[in-house]
Amino acid sequence: MDTLALRLAAAGGRIDDLPASQLVAAGFTLLQRSAPLVRMLAGRRSALLLPPGPAAVVALAASDGRGAVVLPTDAPASEIAAICAASHVGAVLTIKAYRPLVPASLGAVLLDAIPRTALVYTPEGREQTVDLGSHVGLTVEGETDLPGRDEECLLFASTPPVVLTHREVLALDPLEGSRASALLIPLLAGRSITSPPSSS
Repeated sequence: MDTLALRLAAAGGRIDDLPASQLVAAGFTLLQRSAPLVRMLAGRRSALLLPPGPAAVVALAASDGRGAVVLPTDAPASEIAAICAASHVGAVLTIKAYRPLVPASLGAVLLDAIPRTALVYTPEGREQTVDLGSHVGLTVEGETDLPGRDEECLLFASTPPVVLTHREVLALDPLEGSRASALLIPLLAGRSITSPPSSS
């Protein structure tokens, strides 16, 4: 288990009384059941325009196999568009409140109803409701002391941009003091938490 999503599922933590393993399973299911999302992300990164809560865990899992750009929820639409263009983003995983910030040229995935369903919108205007199978959990067995995959995991828009591999994220030191640490550190430790307040 050398990726962030698998380690989150294996740790046994909960957020807002939802098991992290169920949220990770929902993210994997989203990627498996949405051919439009797979096409939008082909050769490109995903982007997360979300507060640090359950939807963010689903989005991290749905970003499996590619870097996930963490977008600032308090930025104007023009800044969001510039970050997405510079980071080669194919689709933005978000919630209804932030959808107006998503560039029209990109796909949008609304995660308001997780872990039950997600809504996938293509830039052409097509809509897909994806059943995430909320009754299905994820059982993970394997070594949890691996250092982590040396591939990009999270990208933070800053000057210059900060790119963290799975190995660096699982080490957690680079995330100290960030908004991401409030979500990831306790879940990776197997704790039960409530969503930290959004800064948006």
